[in-house]
Amino acid sequence: MKLEPTREAEIVEELSQHLDDGYAESRASGKSEDEATRAALAELSNSELLARELSRVERRLSDEPSVLGARRKNMVGDLVTDLRYGFRMLVRNPGFTVIAVMSLALGIGANTAIFSLVNATLLRQLPVASPERLLYVYDGNPGAVFSYPAYSELRDQNQAFDGLIAWGGISASLNSDEQNEGADLVTGAIVTGNFFETLGVRAALGRVITPADDETPGAHPVTVISHGLWQSRLGGKPDIIGRELVLNGQRFMVIGVVPPEFQGAQMGATRDIYVPMMMQSVMRPPRAGYSGEMNPDLLKVRTNRWLYSIGRLRPGLTSEQAQAELTIFAGQQEQANPERDRDKKFTTSPVSLGDPGQRVQMIPVARLLLSIVGAVLLIACANVANLLLARASARRKEIAVRLAIGASRGRLIRQLLTESLLLAFVGGVAGLLLAWLTVGLLKASPPPPGALPVTADFAIDLRVLLFTLGLSLLTGIIFGLAPAVRAARPDLVPALKDQSFSPDQRVRRFSARNLLVVGQVALSLLLLIAAGLFLRSLKQAQAIDPGFDAQKLLTAPLNINLLRYTKAQGRDFYQRVIASVGRLPGVESASVARNLPLSGRTSVSSLLIEGRSGPDNQFRSEGGGFTTDDNSISTNTVGPDYFKTLGISLLRGRVFESQESEDKPRVVIVNEAFERRHLGGQDAMGKRLSTSGPKGPWYEVIGVVRDSKYVTLGETPTPMAYLPLQQNHETGVSLLVRTAGDPLGVAAAVRQEVQSLEKNLPITGIRPMNELVGASLYAARMGAILVGVFGALALLLAAVGLYGVMSFSVSRRTREFGIRVALGAQSSDVFRLVLRDGVLLVAAGIALGLSAAVMVTRFLTSFLYGIGAVDTLTFTSIPVILTFVALAACYVPARRAMRTDPIVALRNE
Repeated sequence: MKLEPTREAEIVEELSQHLDDGYAESRASGKSEDEATRAALAELSNSELLARELSRVERRLSDEPSVLGARRKNMVGDLVTDLRYGFRMLVRNPGFTVIAVMSLALGIGANTAIFSLVNATLLRQLPVASPERLLYVYDGNPGAVFSYPAYSELRDQNQAFDGLIAWGGISASLNSDEQNEGADLVTGAIVTGNFFETLGVRAALGRVITPADDETPGAHPVTVISHGLWQSRLGGKPDIIGRELVLNGQRFMVIGVVPPEFQGAQMGATRDIYVPMMMQSVMRPPRAGYSGEMNPDLLKVRTNRWLYSIGRLRPGLTSEQAQAELTIFAGQQEQANPERDRDKKFTTSPVSLGDPGQRVQMIPVARLLLSIVGAVLLIACANVANLLLARASARRKEIAVRLAIGASRGRLIRQLLTESLLLAFVGGVAGLLLAWLTVGLLKASPPPPGALPVTADFAIDLRVLLFTLGLSLLTGIIFGLAPAVRAARPDLVPALKDQSFSPDQRVRRFSARNLLVVGQVALSLLLLIAAGLFLRSLKQAQAIDPGFDAQKLLTAPLNINLLRYTKAQGRDFYQRVIASVGRLPGVESASVARNLPLSGRTSVSSLLIEGRSGPDNQFRSEGGGFTTDDNSISTNTVGPDYFKTLGISLLRGRVFESQESEDKPRVVIVNEAFERRHLGGQDAMGKRLSTSGPKGPWYEVIGVVRDSKYVTLGETPTPMAYLPLQQNHETGVSLLVRTAGDPLGVAAAVRQEVQSLEKNLPITGIRPMNELVGASLYAARMGAILVGVFGALALLLAAVGLYGVMSFSVSRRTREFGIRVALGAQSSDVFRLVLRDGVLLVAAGIALGLSAAVMVTRFLTSFLYGIGAVDTLTFTSIPVILTFVALAACYVPARRAMRTDPIVALRNE
């Protein structure tokens, strides 16, 4: 608190005199200057005068309003005043405001839209009780799943978890009424009885599955359904509890509906139904690769790993302690069963971090997209910073007047920074609207099935709103602070005289504005090169020959594994479907295959070739499955006429015939890559091979076909062995139909024909093969579109920034240009002078951008098809395009400069 001026002067004089007397007395006693000063200060601090005055000040503070409160009130008032003034200034300069807000809206909107994708796939938490107390548990390395016996042992004997759940993903045939024609394919989970209890999920309607529903195999055919399925497929009727659904041909009673926010125990993996684990024989019978005659009880087979697991930590236990407990338990199991559990280990991962498998796939994509939109935002910030610097020059007199009448520089900086933050806030609101529209487009155009590893539920939620708010504040500070500091330090005399140029001023070639433009050009070039690489990659990918004819080809799933067909029933069904569909008008041929080309799925086995010796012919197995190495081979089980239907050329030998059967010698067809890798280019005809070890069965090569693409278009030629379906029964295959015209023209007839043979078999994934090929290119296409759009946006922002700097430079140099013309310079000389300055900025930006691109684009190699990260065509053409755009941005200011009238210019100055 401040004292009255008269009393303040008296106190200061008394204290000074007291200090002088103490100092003189100490010096007289022989003390040094420093010692005398310290002694005088110590005596002053203990003086009655100081104590009396401090006591008086304390009494006045207790009787008067808080000085701190008054200051806080003044600060709030100043802030309101700054906001009002800033708003008026933005309204008075609509051109500046519109350009700045649009630049920020594009940058912030792009970042918000991409962040919504990252949020949907990587950051959202499971809507369960205390998710931070949950851990994914793996039977081995991260991603390794459990068999039911292994899960049961860990559940019953571990000391780390209050509850340990397990679930396996399923697909199911759904009929809401047994009399319905046709069935739907739904996704779901077969779960342990403690699944919902451990997660802390309650039913929105009815009840959830409990341990009592999961005690006896086959005893409780009950199901809990998702809120989405209840609303969409079942009409949202409140009497759904107690109603029966036909799942995989058997009646199940609906006992509950989960809340709408709960989609399952894995983010991005939506589940429609949940059934008890003890209903496994109905809901998860033998899948593809298992004969219908095999034991369908997965609950007793230790080698069948199919269950994911989550544990809830005991109170007071950390994840590190839980991992230590599991390590001890693994060691105990290895000691008890050294052969079965050799090198046994368990690993954990916090559920709050998301599924590790999904993160491995999504994090590189998220990093790439966030880096790109971050560069766009930096360009937008540089643009607005340049505008603010130019605007500050126009406000030199206003700022000088404020300083002259007593305003502090700190107060001016706060005022200017408030204007920048207000501008950023308006840009953030506009960017949020732009992001909302973008997210709406993404929802309206979802990716094709299988194109992404997760189902992304795009939404503008609280986290996205907070991100946008924080980003707006950050950008306001980034682009506003430096111009504010610079504007608050004008040269007062020239500014008060309203001189736009003074003798001590110089036009610096690399001023702050020019350096910002160089940075914009460099970032724009970097993004344009990335866009060019993605576009070239997409073109290369589209030109790749898949090795088969995808035109006029229709595909449809035939998942008879959902309906517990026996081997005999399955063979009969396949034969009837192929024959019946093959007779339809417009159909040229039909066949089936376990794995469709470019579906992203493949089967890999270790390989033995009869008569070959050495390490390349060693059969390798690990954990009941075969490792993928140089001695491995991909396999596919196909039906008769498969090669004819797909248009795969037969090079030598013969194709499979309908007479192939299990009681005849086993046969196989291989591709060219098999001969190159495993036979050194020798003819494979007549060779015998095994994919099941030395005991066989052994297959004789009866044909060699052309290489094709099996998993992705970008893969290198892979050795492939085709096995005949008649000798290797499969319980889950896809139908392939070659048509004479548009394949969609016969889709309805194919669906009707199949479901007339089996009404409970869902045919919901029927689509042309071209769509499957297109889905395999979805990532490349979206990468080209997104990076191309952001690159074009960056180019536009950089061009606007360059135009603004050159225009400002021309306005500042009007007197210089007038003098040059008066001394005899031609208009063309002035034009070249201005254009040269612009070219120098662009050249510096291009040089910097190319250097950065060479270092950065190598991280894009895994996203590209058929081209290198330093593609010659891209690295030469993009700088040329950028140069032409930059010259166009410089042209208008240069034309204005060359028309300078020296008389008018000198009179105005």
